[in-house]
Amino acid sequence: MTLLMLDRMTLYSQQQYRQDVFSFYAETLEDVDKSFRHAAYRQFTILMHGKLTAGDRRTVPACCVKLIREKFLSLSGQYTGFIPGEGPVF
Repeated sequence: MTLLMLDRMTLYSQQQYRQDVFSFYAETLEDVDKSFRHAAYRQFTILMHGKLTAGDRRTVPACCVKLIREKFLSLSGQYTGFIPGEGPVF
């Protein structure tokens, strides 16, 4: 899990592969860490559930959210949290 979800180089290469818009516009450390958090949540979801369809969102367990937030801190202490999609929530 550490290598796939918390390693900066793994997440960076995944962002480059996906041409991640969050990483393209990251100008501050806060933006960079936010883009890494987003990539780490996506990595977890893909590993656990595979590729999801549009609107299908899955919650990330609190233990994983805690690890990701500890690794990629928000300097303001503000986090977006889970935003439900249009599809079923599991």
